[in-house]
Amino acid sequence: MRVIRERCALASREETLPVCGLEEGCIALESVMVRETQVTLLVTSLLVTASQSVAQNNRESWKNNLIDVNMPWFPQTTEVKCYDELGCLNLTKEWYHIINRPFNVFPLRRDLIDTKFLLYTRANALEAQVLKWQNPKTIERSNFDSKRLTKFIIHGFIDTPLSSWVKEMRLALLKHRDFNVIVVDWAGGSLPLYTQATANTRLVGLEIAYLINYLKDNHGLKAEQVHLIGHSLGAHTAGYAGERVPGLGRITGLDPAEPYFHGMPSVVRLDPGDAELVDVIHTDATSILLMGYGMVEPVGHVDFYPNNGKAQPGCDITENPLPLTLVRQGIEEASRVLVACNHVRAIKLFIESISSQCPYLGYRCSSYQAFTQGKCFNCGVNGTNCAIMGFHSEKMPGVTPGGKYYISTGKDTPFCRHHYKVTLDLAKPQRAEAWVQGFMRVTLHSDNGVIKNLDLTPNGYEKLEHGTSRSFVVTHTEDIGPVKRIEFYWEYDMNVLQPRSICFLWCNDHLYVKDIKVTKSKINARSKRALDVSSKLCTPGHRDFADIASRSTALFLDDCEGG
Repeated sequence: MRVIRERCALASREETLPVCGLEEGCIALESVMVRETQVTLLVTSLLVTASQSVAQNNRESWKNNLIDVNMPWFPQTTEVKCYDELGCLNLTKEWYHIINRPFNVFPLRRDLIDTKFLLYTRANALEAQVLKWQNPKTIERSNFDSKRLTKFIIHGFIDTPLSSWVKEMRLALLKHRDFNVIVVDWAGGSLPLYTQATANTRLVGLEIAYLINYLKDNHGLKAEQVHLIGHSLGAHTAGYAGERVPGLGRITGLDPAEPYFHGMPSVVRLDPGDAELVDVIHTDATSILLMGYGMVEPVGHVDFYPNNGKAQPGCDITENPLPLTLVRQGIEEASRVLVACNHVRAIKLFIESISSQCPYLGYRCSSYQAFTQGKCFNCGVNGTNCAIMGFHSEKMPGVTPGGKYYISTGKDTPFCRHHYKVTLDLAKPQRAEAWVQGFMRVTLHSDNGVIKNLDLTPNGYEKLEHGTSRSFVVTHTEDIGPVKRIEFYWEYDMNVLQPRSICFLWCNDHLYVKDIKVTKSKINARSKRALDVSSKLCTPGHRDFADIASRSTALFLDDCEGG
Protein backbone atom coordinates (compact mmCIF):
# COMPACT_ATOMS: atom_id res chain seq x y z
CA MET A 1 0.00 0.00 0.00
CA ARG A 2 2.96 2.30 0.62
CA VAL A 3 4.06 1.85 -3.00
CA ILE A 4 0.54 2.65 -4.20
CA ARG A 5 0.45 5.85 -2.18
CA GLU A 6 3.81 6.94 -3.57
CA ARG A 7 2.67 6.27 -7.13
CA CYS A 8 -0.51 8.26 -6.54
CA ALA A 9 1.37 11.16 -4.99
CA LEU A 10 3.78 11.20 -7.93
CA ALA A 11 0.92 11.22 -10.41
CA SER A 12 -0.59 14.25 -8.72
CA ARG A 13 2.60 16.27 -9.17
CA GLU A 14 3.48 15.51 -12.81
CA GLU A 15 1.09 16.50 -15.59
CA THR A 16 2.90 14.19 -18.00
CA LEU A 17 1.97 11.16 -15.93
CA PRO A 18 -1.51 9.57 -15.74
CA VAL A 19 -3.92 11.32 -13.40
CA CYS A 20 -4.14 9.52 -10.10
CA GLY A 21 -7.31 7.53 -9.89
CA LEU A 22 -6.77 6.02 -13.33
CA GLU A 23 -4.02 3.55 -12.53
CA GLU A 24 -4.95 0.22 -11.08
CA GLY A 25 -3.22 0.96 -7.81
CA CYS A 26 -5.01 4.26 -7.31
CA ILE A 27 -8.39 2.72 -8.02
CA ALA A 28 -7.59 0.03 -5.48
CA LEU A 29 -7.54 2.65 -2.73
CA GLU A 30 -11.22 3.42 -3.30
CA SER A 31 -12.18 -0.24 -3.28
CA VAL A 32 -10.59 -0.91 0.12
CA MET A 33 -12.65 1.74 1.93
CA VAL A 34 -15.13 -0.75 3.32
CA ARG A 35 -12.45 -3.21 4.43
CA GLU A 36 -10.46 -0.36 5.95
CA THR A 37 -13.43 0.67 8.10
CA GLN A 38 -13.83 -2.88 9.39
CA VAL A 39 -10.13 -3.24 10.17
CA THR A 40 -10.16 0.16 11.85
CA LEU A 41 -12.51 -1.08 14.57
CA LEU A 42 -10.10 -3.87 15.45
CA VAL A 43 -7.02 -1.62 15.36
CA THR A 44 -8.71 1.00 17.51
CA SER A 45 -9.73 -1.52 20.15
CA LEU A 46 -6.18 -2.89 20.29
CA LEU A 47 -4.69 0.57 20.69
CA VAL A 48 -7.17 1.41 23.46
CA THR A 49 -6.09 -1.73 25.29
CA ALA A 50 -2.47 -0.73 24.86
CA SER A 51 -3.15 2.76 26.18
CA GLN A 52 -4.69 1.38 29.36
CA SER A 53 -1.49 -0.52 30.10
CA VAL A 54 0.59 2.66 30.07
CA ALA A 55 1.59 3.80 33.53
CA GLN A 56 -0.21 6.86 34.87
CA ASN A 57 2.99 8.90 35.19
CA ASN A 58 3.81 8.28 31.51
CA ARG A 59 0.31 8.97 30.15
CA GLU A 60 0.94 12.57 29.06
CA SER A 61 4.18 11.61 27.31
CA TRP A 62 2.47 8.72 25.49
CA LYS A 63 -0.41 10.99 24.43
CA ASN A 64 1.94 13.61 22.96
CA ASN A 65 3.87 10.96 21.04
CA LEU A 66 0.57 9.64 19.69
CA ILE A 67 -0.28 13.01 18.21
CA ASP A 68 3.22 13.59 16.85
CA VAL A 69 3.09 10.42 14.74
CA ASN A 70 -0.50 11.12 13.66
CA MET A 71 -1.93 8.00 15.26
CA PRO A 72 -5.60 7.53 16.15
CA TRP A 73 -7.11 9.73 18.82
CA PHE A 74 -9.40 8.36 21.51
CA PRO A 75 -12.23 10.37 23.12
CA GLN A 76 -10.61 10.90 26.52
CA THR A 77 -9.61 14.57 26.42
CA THR A 78 -9.71 17.40 23.93
CA GLU A 79 -6.62 17.71 21.73
CA VAL A 80 -5.72 20.88 19.85
CA LYS A 81 -3.33 21.54 16.99
CA CYS A 82 -2.65 25.01 15.56
CA TYR A 83 -1.52 25.98 12.08
CA ASP A 84 0.01 29.43 12.32
CA GLU A 85 -2.25 32.16 10.90
CA LEU A 86 -4.86 29.64 9.72
CA GLY A 87 -6.06 28.92 13.23
CA CYS A 88 -6.48 25.76 15.27
CA LEU A 89 -8.24 22.43 14.95
CA ASN A 90 -9.39 20.25 17.81
CA LEU A 91 -10.45 16.68 18.32
CA THR A 92 -13.28 16.28 20.79
CA LYS A 93 -15.85 13.62 21.55
CA GLU A 94 -18.04 15.07 18.79
CA TRP A 95 -15.57 13.75 16.23
CA TYR A 96 -15.77 10.18 17.47
CA HIS A 97 -18.32 7.43 16.91
CA ILE A 98 -17.53 3.78 17.44
CA ILE A 99 -19.26 2.78 14.18
CA ASN A 100 -19.54 5.89 12.00
CA ARG A 101 -16.16 7.48 12.77
CA PRO A 102 -13.97 5.16 14.84
CA PHE A 103 -10.63 6.42 13.53
CA ASN A 104 -9.56 10.05 14.07
CA VAL A 105 -6.28 11.74 13.23
CA PHE A 106 -5.06 15.26 12.71
CA PRO A 107 -4.33 16.44 9.17
CA LEU A 108 -0.93 15.92 7.59
CA ARG A 109 1.52 18.81 7.69
CA ARG A 110 0.71 21.82 5.51
CA ASP A 111 3.78 21.28 3.34
CA LEU A 112 2.71 17.70 2.61
CA ILE A 113 -0.86 18.57 1.65
CA ASP A 114 0.54 21.60 -0.21
CA THR A 115 -2.80 23.25 -1.01
CA LYS A 116 -2.70 25.43 -4.13
CA PHE A 117 -5.23 27.86 -5.59
CA LEU A 118 -5.42 27.97 -9.38
CA LEU A 119 -7.23 30.97 -10.87
CA TYR A 120 -8.96 30.84 -14.25
CA THR A 121 -10.88 33.65 -15.96
CA ARG A 122 -11.94 34.19 -19.55
CA ALA A 123 -8.61 35.95 -20.10
CA ASN A 124 -6.70 32.83 -19.01
CA ALA A 125 -9.22 30.03 -19.47
CA LEU A 126 -6.58 27.43 -20.34
CA GLU A 127 -3.62 28.50 -18.23
CA ALA A 128 -3.85 28.77 -14.46
CA GLN A 129 -2.52 31.62 -12.37
CA VAL A 130 -1.41 30.46 -8.92
CA LEU A 131 -2.71 32.65 -6.10
CA LYS A 132 -0.57 32.84 -2.94
CA TRP A 133 -1.70 35.10 -0.16
CA GLN A 134 1.84 34.73 1.27
CA ASN A 135 3.04 36.48 -1.90
CA PRO A 136 0.59 39.35 -2.52
CA LYS A 137 2.08 40.10 -5.95
CA THR A 138 0.73 36.80 -7.30
CA ILE A 139 -2.76 38.13 -6.61
CA GLU A 140 -2.09 41.72 -7.68
CA ARG A 141 -0.63 40.62 -11.03
CA SER A 142 -3.32 38.03 -11.68
CA ASN A 143 -6.63 38.43 -13.49
CA PHE A 144 -8.57 38.23 -10.22
CA ASP A 145 -11.29 40.89 -10.08
CA SER A 146 -13.41 41.29 -6.96
CA LYS A 147 -16.20 42.78 -9.09
CA ARG A 148 -16.80 39.33 -10.57
CA LEU A 149 -18.57 36.48 -8.82
CA THR A 150 -16.11 33.90 -7.52
CA LYS A 151 -16.50 30.13 -7.88
CA PHE A 152 -14.30 27.59 -6.09
CA ILE A 153 -14.08 24.01 -7.41
CA ILE A 154 -13.00 21.49 -4.76
CA HIS A 155 -12.23 17.91 -5.81
CA GLY A 156 -12.64 14.84 -3.63
CA PHE A 157 -10.85 11.65 -2.61
CA ILE A 158 -8.22 10.23 -5.00
CA ASP A 159 -8.80 13.14 -7.33
CA THR A 160 -6.73 16.04 -8.65
CA PRO A 161 -7.23 19.27 -10.62
CA LEU A 162 -6.09 17.30 -13.68
CA SER A 163 -9.28 15.22 -13.64
CA SER A 164 -11.33 15.74 -16.78
CA TRP A 165 -14.45 16.81 -14.88
CA VAL A 166 -12.61 19.70 -13.18
CA LYS A 167 -11.58 21.09 -16.57
CA GLU A 168 -15.05 20.50 -17.98
CA MET A 169 -16.70 22.34 -15.08
CA ARG A 170 -14.42 25.37 -15.12
CA LEU A 171 -14.77 25.76 -18.89
CA ALA A 172 -18.57 25.46 -18.61
CA LEU A 173 -18.60 28.12 -15.90
CA LEU A 174 -16.45 30.50 -17.94
CA LYS A 175 -18.53 29.94 -21.05
CA HIS A 176 -21.61 30.94 -19.07
CA ARG A 177 -20.02 34.06 -17.54
CA ASP A 178 -16.65 35.63 -16.78
CA PHE A 179 -16.24 34.39 -13.22
CA ASN A 180 -13.19 34.16 -11.02
CA VAL A 181 -12.93 30.36 -11.10
CA ILE A 182 -10.51 29.09 -8.45
CA VAL A 183 -9.63 25.41 -8.54
CA VAL A 184 -8.43 24.07 -5.19
CA ASP A 185 -5.53 21.64 -5.61
CA TRP A 186 -5.21 19.50 -2.51
CA ALA A 187 -3.97 16.36 -4.28
CA GLY A 188 -1.25 15.98 -1.66
CA GLY A 189 -3.98 15.41 0.92
CA SER A 190 -6.57 13.55 -1.14
CA LEU A 191 -4.34 10.63 -2.10
CA PRO A 192 -3.47 8.99 1.24
CA LEU A 193 -5.76 6.40 2.79
CA TYR A 194 -9.35 7.55 3.18
CA THR A 195 -9.19 8.00 6.95
CA GLN A 196 -6.24 10.37 6.62
CA ALA A 197 -7.84 12.18 3.67
CA THR A 198 -10.96 12.91 5.74
CA ALA A 199 -8.75 14.57 8.35
CA ASN A 200 -6.84 16.53 5.71
CA THR A 201 -10.06 18.16 4.50
CA ARG A 202 -10.22 20.13 7.74
CA LEU A 203 -6.87 21.81 7.08
CA VAL A 204 -7.76 22.42 3.43
CA GLY A 205 -10.94 24.09 4.65
CA LEU A 206 -8.83 26.43 6.79
CA GLU A 207 -6.65 27.25 3.77
CA ILE A 208 -9.71 28.11 1.65
CA ALA A 209 -11.27 30.20 4.40
CA TYR A 210 -8.06 32.14 4.95
CA LEU A 211 -7.75 32.96 1.24
CA ILE A 212 -11.36 34.15 1.06
CA ASN A 213 -10.96 36.32 4.15
CA TYR A 214 -7.65 37.67 2.80
CA LEU A 215 -9.26 38.61 -0.52
CA LYS A 216 -12.15 40.15 1.38
CA ASP A 217 -9.90 42.26 3.60
CA ASN A 218 -7.34 43.28 0.96
CA HIS A 219 -9.01 43.11 -2.46
CA GLY A 220 -12.67 43.99 -1.91
CA LEU A 221 -14.11 40.50 -2.33
CA LYS A 222 -17.61 40.15 -0.89
CA ALA A 223 -18.30 36.92 0.97
CA GLU A 224 -21.88 36.76 -0.32
CA GLN A 225 -20.53 36.60 -3.89
CA VAL A 226 -18.46 33.48 -3.21
CA HIS A 227 -19.74 30.04 -4.22
CA LEU A 228 -17.93 26.85 -3.16
CA ILE A 229 -18.61 23.74 -5.28
CA GLY A 230 -17.31 20.52 -3.74
CA HIS A 231 -17.60 16.87 -4.73
CA SER A 232 -17.50 13.98 -2.24
CA LEU A 233 -14.92 14.92 0.42
CA GLY A 234 -14.73 18.29 -1.31
CA ALA A 235 -18.30 19.00 -0.20
CA HIS A 236 -17.37 18.64 3.47
CA THR A 237 -14.18 20.62 2.82
CA ALA A 238 -16.39 23.46 1.60
CA GLY A 239 -18.35 23.18 4.83
CA TYR A 240 -15.21 23.52 6.94
CA ALA A 241 -14.29 26.64 4.97
CA GLY A 242 -17.78 28.09 5.20
CA GLU A 243 -17.95 27.92 8.97
CA ARG A 244 -14.90 30.24 9.09
CA VAL A 245 -16.24 32.80 6.59
CA PRO A 246 -19.17 34.83 7.98
CA GLY A 247 -21.84 35.49 5.37
CA LEU A 248 -20.48 33.09 2.75
CA GLY A 249 -22.90 33.15 -0.17
CA ARG A 250 -23.34 29.57 -1.25
CA ILE A 251 -22.05 26.01 -1.03
CA THR A 252 -23.06 23.31 -3.50
CA GLY A 253 -22.40 19.78 -2.25
CA LEU A 254 -22.12 17.23 -5.05
CA ASP A 255 -22.85 13.85 -3.48
CA PRO A 256 -21.11 14.54 -0.13
CA ALA A 257 -19.09 11.56 1.06
CA GLU A 258 -20.82 9.19 3.49
CA PRO A 259 -18.00 7.23 5.22
CA TYR A 260 -16.93 9.00 8.43
CA PHE A 261 -19.67 11.65 8.03
CA HIS A 262 -22.93 9.69 8.15
CA GLY A 263 -24.77 10.13 11.42
CA MET A 264 -22.22 12.63 12.76
CA PRO A 265 -22.95 16.05 14.35
CA SER A 266 -23.12 19.11 12.10
CA VAL A 267 -19.66 20.27 13.20
CA VAL A 268 -18.17 17.21 11.50
CA ARG A 269 -19.95 17.46 8.15
CA LEU A 270 -21.51 19.89 5.70
CA ASP A 271 -24.59 21.56 7.18
CA PRO A 272 -26.97 24.49 6.45
CA GLY A 273 -25.07 26.80 8.80
CA ASP A 274 -21.99 26.80 6.57
CA ALA A 275 -23.36 29.31 4.01
CA GLU A 276 -26.38 31.48 3.24
CA LEU A 277 -27.48 28.78 0.77
CA VAL A 278 -26.39 25.16 0.94
CA ASP A 279 -27.80 23.09 -1.92
CA VAL A 280 -26.94 19.42 -2.24
CA ILE A 281 -27.31 16.78 -4.96
CA HIS A 282 -27.40 13.15 -3.76
CA THR A 283 -26.73 10.50 -6.43
CA ASP A 284 -25.06 7.59 -4.60
CA ALA A 285 -26.92 7.33 -1.30
CA THR A 286 -26.72 3.55 -1.06
CA SER A 287 -24.99 2.34 2.11
CA ILE A 288 -21.19 2.11 2.04
CA LEU A 289 -21.65 -1.58 2.87
CA LEU A 290 -23.17 -1.90 -0.62
CA MET A 291 -20.40 0.23 -2.15
CA GLY A 292 -22.31 3.49 -2.09
CA TYR A 293 -20.12 6.51 -1.36
CA GLY A 294 -22.65 9.32 -0.85
CA MET A 295 -24.77 10.47 2.10
CA VAL A 296 -28.47 9.73 2.29
CA GLU A 297 -29.45 12.21 5.01
CA PRO A 298 -30.24 15.81 4.01
CA VAL A 299 -27.44 18.20 4.98
CA GLY A 300 -28.41 21.44 3.21
CA HIS A 301 -31.19 23.99 2.90
CA VAL A 302 -32.39 22.10 -0.18
CA ASP A 303 -31.40 18.49 -0.86
CA PHE A 304 -32.10 16.95 -4.25
CA TYR A 305 -32.43 13.21 -4.85
CA PRO A 306 -32.37 12.49 -8.60
CA ASN A 307 -33.90 9.07 -9.28
CA ASN A 308 -34.26 8.53 -5.52
CA GLY A 309 -30.60 9.50 -5.02
CA LYS A 310 -29.36 5.96 -5.54
CA ALA A 311 -29.07 3.81 -8.67
CA GLN A 312 -28.70 6.29 -11.52
CA PRO A 313 -29.98 5.45 -15.02
CA GLY A 314 -27.15 4.33 -17.27
CA CYS A 315 -24.86 3.30 -14.40
CA ASP A 316 -25.74 -0.38 -14.57
CA ILE A 317 -22.75 -2.06 -16.22
CA THR A 318 -25.15 -3.93 -18.50
CA GLU A 319 -26.52 -0.61 -19.78
CA ASN A 320 -23.11 0.96 -20.30
CA PRO A 321 -20.53 -1.77 -21.07
CA LEU A 322 -17.04 -0.88 -19.88
CA PRO A 323 -15.23 -1.70 -23.16
CA LEU A 324 -17.59 0.60 -25.08
CA THR A 325 -17.05 3.42 -22.59
CA LEU A 326 -13.30 2.86 -22.83
CA VAL A 327 -13.37 3.28 -26.60
CA ARG A 328 -15.71 6.28 -26.61
CA GLN A 329 -14.51 8.30 -23.63
CA GLY A 330 -11.10 6.96 -22.63
CA ILE A 331 -9.58 5.25 -19.63
CA GLU A 332 -10.43 7.93 -17.05
CA GLU A 333 -14.16 7.87 -17.74
CA ALA A 334 -14.15 4.07 -17.97
CA SER A 335 -12.49 3.91 -14.55
CA ARG A 336 -15.11 6.21 -13.06
CA VAL A 337 -17.95 4.16 -14.58
CA LEU A 338 -16.45 1.03 -13.07
CA VAL A 339 -15.73 2.41 -9.61
CA ALA A 340 -18.13 5.28 -8.95
CA CYS A 341 -20.62 5.94 -11.75
CA ASN A 342 -23.43 6.92 -9.35
CA HIS A 343 -21.06 9.01 -7.23
CA VAL A 344 -19.84 11.15 -10.14
CA ARG A 345 -23.30 11.55 -11.69
CA ALA A 346 -23.87 14.55 -9.39
CA ILE A 347 -20.94 16.27 -11.12
CA LYS A 348 -22.38 15.60 -14.57
CA LEU A 349 -25.82 16.86 -13.60
CA PHE A 350 -24.36 20.07 -12.18
CA ILE A 351 -22.18 20.74 -15.23
CA GLU A 352 -25.09 20.20 -17.60
CA SER A 353 -27.32 22.48 -15.52
CA ILE A 354 -25.00 25.46 -16.09
CA SER A 355 -26.10 26.00 -19.69
CA SER A 356 -29.20 23.79 -19.95
CA GLN A 357 -32.47 25.40 -21.02
CA CYS A 358 -34.23 22.57 -19.18
CA PRO A 359 -34.91 23.80 -15.63
CA TYR A 360 -34.02 20.67 -13.55
CA LEU A 361 -37.12 21.26 -11.42
CA GLY A 362 -37.33 19.22 -8.21
CA TYR A 363 -40.48 18.59 -6.16
CA ARG A 364 -40.63 18.49 -2.39
CA CYS A 365 -41.98 15.10 -1.33
CA SER A 366 -41.87 12.50 1.44
CA SER A 367 -40.48 9.77 -0.84
CA TYR A 368 -39.52 9.03 -4.42
CA GLN A 369 -42.36 6.54 -4.72
CA ALA A 370 -44.89 9.18 -3.73
CA PHE A 371 -43.31 11.54 -6.25
CA THR A 372 -43.56 9.08 -9.16
CA GLN A 373 -47.20 8.45 -8.23
CA GLY A 374 -47.93 12.15 -8.67
CA LYS A 375 -48.73 12.75 -4.99
CA CYS A 376 -46.34 15.71 -4.75
CA PHE A 377 -46.70 17.19 -8.22
CA ASN A 378 -47.76 20.57 -6.91
CA CYS A 379 -45.43 23.53 -6.61
CA GLY A 380 -47.93 25.40 -4.42
CA VAL A 381 -49.57 28.79 -4.83
CA ASN A 382 -46.26 30.65 -4.69
CA GLY A 383 -44.11 27.85 -6.07
CA THR A 384 -42.50 27.23 -2.70
CA ASN A 385 -42.68 23.43 -2.94
CA CYS A 386 -40.44 23.29 -6.01
CA ALA A 387 -36.77 24.15 -6.41
CA ILE A 388 -34.26 24.22 -9.24
CA MET A 389 -31.45 21.68 -8.93
CA GLY A 390 -27.91 22.53 -9.98
CA PHE A 391 -26.16 25.73 -10.95
CA HIS A 392 -29.31 27.90 -11.01
CA SER A 393 -30.64 26.70 -7.66
CA GLU A 394 -30.22 30.14 -6.10
CA LYS A 395 -32.70 31.70 -8.54
CA MET A 396 -35.76 30.25 -6.81
CA PRO A 397 -37.14 32.77 -4.27
CA GLY A 398 -39.23 31.63 -1.34
CA VAL A 399 -38.34 27.95 -1.57
CA THR A 400 -39.34 26.05 1.57
CA PRO A 401 -36.07 25.16 3.35
CA GLY A 402 -35.50 21.63 4.57
CA GLY A 403 -37.04 18.45 3.27
CA LYS A 404 -36.16 16.37 0.25
CA TYR A 405 -36.70 17.34 -3.37
CA TYR A 406 -37.11 14.60 -5.97
CA ILE A 407 -36.50 14.66 -9.69
CA SER A 408 -36.11 12.10 -12.48
CA THR A 409 -33.29 12.32 -15.02
CA GLY A 410 -32.15 10.40 -18.09
CA LYS A 411 -29.37 7.87 -18.46
CA ASP A 412 -27.26 10.00 -20.81
CA THR A 413 -26.88 13.56 -21.98
CA PRO A 414 -29.06 15.49 -21.96
CA PHE A 415 -29.86 14.24 -18.48
CA CYS A 416 -32.53 16.84 -17.74
CA ARG A 417 -36.15 15.86 -18.28
CA HIS A 418 -39.46 17.72 -18.32
CA HIS A 419 -42.00 16.09 -16.01
CA TYR A 420 -45.62 15.47 -16.96
CA LYS A 421 -48.25 14.30 -14.52
CA VAL A 422 -50.96 12.27 -16.25
CA THR A 423 -54.12 11.73 -14.17
CA LEU A 424 -56.81 9.26 -15.24
CA ASP A 425 -60.34 9.88 -13.94
CA LEU A 426 -61.92 6.43 -14.22
CA ALA A 427 -65.64 5.87 -14.71
CA LYS A 428 -67.58 3.01 -13.14
CA PRO A 429 -70.49 1.98 -15.36
CA GLN A 430 -72.53 -1.03 -14.33
CA ARG A 431 -70.83 -3.30 -16.86
CA ALA A 432 -67.31 -2.49 -15.65
CA GLU A 433 -65.26 -4.83 -13.50
CA ALA A 434 -64.40 -3.51 -10.05
CA TRP A 435 -60.76 -3.48 -11.12
CA VAL A 436 -58.58 -4.34 -14.08
CA GLN A 437 -54.84 -4.50 -14.53
CA GLY A 438 -52.69 -3.79 -17.52
CA PHE A 439 -50.32 -1.57 -19.45
CA MET A 440 -50.83 1.99 -20.73
CA ARG A 441 -49.16 4.42 -23.10
CA VAL A 442 -50.01 7.97 -24.12
CA THR A 443 -49.09 10.13 -27.09
CA LEU A 444 -49.31 13.86 -26.36
CA HIS A 445 -50.09 16.43 -29.06
CA SER A 446 -49.77 20.20 -28.81
CA ASP A 447 -49.42 23.14 -31.16
CA ASN A 448 -45.64 22.90 -30.70
CA GLY A 449 -45.04 19.21 -31.29
CA VAL A 450 -45.77 15.59 -30.41
CA ILE A 451 -44.41 13.25 -27.74
CA LYS A 452 -45.03 9.68 -28.78
CA ASN A 453 -45.64 6.57 -26.69
CA LEU A 454 -44.91 7.74 -23.16
CA ASP A 455 -45.04 4.60 -21.04
CA LEU A 456 -47.24 4.98 -17.95
CA THR A 457 -46.31 1.49 -16.72
CA PRO A 458 -42.53 1.11 -17.22
CA ASN A 459 -42.17 -1.15 -14.18
CA GLY A 460 -44.95 -3.59 -15.09
CA TYR A 461 -48.72 -3.72 -15.05
CA GLU A 462 -50.81 -1.42 -12.86
CA LYS A 463 -53.99 -2.37 -11.04
CA LEU A 464 -56.75 0.20 -11.66
CA GLU A 465 -60.01 0.48 -9.72
CA HIS A 466 -62.95 1.87 -11.66
CA GLY A 467 -64.53 4.92 -10.06
CA THR A 468 -61.20 6.25 -8.77
CA SER A 469 -58.38 8.46 -10.05
CA ARG A 470 -54.79 7.42 -10.70
CA SER A 471 -51.78 9.59 -11.45
CA PHE A 472 -48.51 8.81 -13.18
CA VAL A 473 -45.40 10.96 -13.65
CA VAL A 474 -43.63 10.58 -16.99
CA THR A 475 -40.65 12.46 -18.39
CA HIS A 476 -39.35 13.64 -21.74
CA THR A 477 -36.54 15.81 -23.06
CA GLU A 478 -38.99 18.27 -24.66
CA ASP A 479 -41.51 20.76 -23.33
CA ILE A 480 -44.26 20.92 -25.93
CA GLY A 481 -46.52 23.34 -24.07
CA PRO A 482 -50.26 22.89 -23.37
CA VAL A 483 -51.54 19.49 -24.49
CA LYS A 484 -54.39 19.62 -27.02
CA ARG A 485 -54.93 15.97 -27.85
CA ILE A 486 -54.09 12.58 -26.30
CA GLU A 487 -54.01 9.13 -27.81
CA PHE A 488 -54.43 6.66 -24.95
CA TYR A 489 -53.47 3.00 -25.41
CA TRP A 490 -54.74 0.24 -23.08
CA GLU A 491 -53.73 -3.42 -22.90
CA TYR A 492 -55.21 -5.79 -20.33
CA ASP A 493 -52.76 -8.11 -18.55
CA MET A 494 -53.64 -11.62 -17.40
CA ASN A 495 -51.38 -12.94 -14.66
CA VAL A 496 -51.48 -16.71 -14.11
CA LEU A 497 -50.35 -16.12 -10.54
CA GLN A 498 -53.51 -14.10 -9.97
CA PRO A 499 -56.49 -16.27 -10.99
CA ARG A 500 -58.90 -13.36 -10.56
CA SER A 501 -57.06 -11.47 -13.32
CA ILE A 502 -57.59 -14.22 -15.91
CA CYS A 503 -60.24 -12.89 -18.25
CA PHE A 504 -61.99 -15.02 -20.88
CA LEU A 505 -65.67 -14.99 -21.88
CA TRP A 506 -67.06 -14.31 -18.42
CA CYS A 507 -65.30 -11.02 -17.63
CA ASN A 508 -64.81 -7.54 -19.05
CA ASP A 509 -61.25 -6.44 -19.82
CA HIS A 510 -62.26 -2.92 -20.90
CA LEU A 511 -61.03 0.24 -19.19
CA TYR A 512 -63.52 3.10 -18.70
CA VAL A 513 -62.02 6.60 -18.60
CA LYS A 514 -63.99 9.83 -18.00
CA ASP A 515 -61.18 12.26 -18.75
CA ILE A 516 -57.41 12.72 -18.62
CA LYS A 517 -55.63 15.64 -17.01
CA VAL A 518 -52.03 16.57 -17.90
CA THR A 519 -50.12 18.85 -15.53
CA LYS A 520 -46.71 20.40 -16.02
CA SER A 521 -44.78 22.87 -13.89
CA LYS A 522 -43.11 25.87 -15.50
CA ILE A 523 -40.81 28.61 -14.25
CA ASN A 524 -42.32 32.07 -14.58
CA ALA A 525 -39.70 34.20 -16.33
CA ARG A 526 -40.58 37.32 -14.36
CA SER A 527 -41.22 36.03 -10.83
CA LYS A 528 -38.78 33.08 -11.08
CA ARG A 529 -41.40 30.97 -9.30
CA ALA A 530 -42.74 27.60 -10.41
CA LEU A 531 -46.33 27.50 -11.66
CA ASP A 532 -48.51 24.45 -12.36
CA VAL A 533 -50.21 24.43 -15.77
CA SER A 534 -52.92 21.82 -16.47
CA SER A 535 -54.92 20.64 -19.47
CA LYS A 536 -58.11 18.61 -19.10
CA LEU A 537 -59.04 16.38 -22.04
CA CYS A 538 -62.31 14.52 -22.60
CA THR A 539 -63.85 12.14 -25.12
CA PRO A 540 -64.97 13.52 -28.51
CA GLY A 541 -68.66 14.38 -28.55
CA HIS A 542 -68.58 14.88 -24.78
CA ARG A 543 -69.59 11.33 -23.96
CA ASP A 544 -69.65 10.42 -20.29
CA PHE A 545 -66.62 8.19 -20.70
CA ALA A 546 -64.46 6.30 -23.18
CA ASP A 547 -64.98 2.54 -23.38
CA ILE A 548 -61.49 1.23 -24.22
CA ALA A 549 -61.09 -2.42 -25.20
CA SER A 550 -57.81 -4.22 -24.56
CA ARG A 551 -55.12 -3.48 -27.15
CA SER A 552 -56.92 -0.45 -28.51
CA THR A 553 -56.47 3.31 -28.50
CA ALA A 554 -58.90 6.06 -27.48
CA LEU A 555 -58.80 9.75 -28.35
CA PHE A 556 -59.19 12.61 -25.86
CA LEU A 557 -59.50 16.31 -26.78
CA ASP A 558 -59.19 19.56 -24.83
CA ASP A 559 -62.78 20.72 -25.46
CA CYS A 560 -64.39 19.45 -22.24
CA GLU A 561 -67.68 21.19 -21.42
CA GLY A 562 -67.10 23.26 -18.34
CA GLY A 563 -63.49 21.99 -18.21
